[in-house]
Amino acid sequence: MPNTTEQCLSRVTTATFEELALLFPETELTDEQAAAPLDVAVLVNFRGPEPGRLLLRASEQILPIIAANMLGAEQSGATPLQRDALGELANVICGNVLPAIFGADAIFHLDAPRLIEPGYMPVRDDDRPAARAMFGVENGRTEALLFLFGNAPARSRPVPPPAA
Repeated sequence: MPNTTEQCLSRVTTATFEELALLFPETELTDEQAAAPLDVAVLVNFRGPEPGRLLLRASEQILPIIAANMLGAEQSGATPLQRDALGELANVICGNVLPAIFGADAIFHLDAPRLIEPGYMPVRDDDRPAARAMFGVENGRTEALLFLFGNAPARSRPVPPPAA
């Protein structure tokens, strides 16, 4: 059974994709979704009662759908707009998951989302995410990783089970 932090991240990520991108993430991935690479990533660093970062990774092939839905356009072929849309999703997920975990009175300062270069992982190898949420979206997939680096109570620093 997922821990509370993971449940919050999963719930907030799902709601954000549904409400902003008009997409319905699936927790059970099809073979096609599972095989889709996570080749685009955005990062939101934050400071507050517990500093950390939210990393949102996605399959590049779903970016045009995300951007078109968020912009209310037929198609969005412009790569910068597509990546900005993914950044906005990451920003909203981060801004909503932190109060869900730490309470509405906790004050956090979020940095602007930034695109992560392919092949670069902005965390150390020994950093383990406090929560991870993976979803199938259209013919690709997306993954949200929440890293917490402070000294908050143990309840907010659980380690998710290893990926299957």
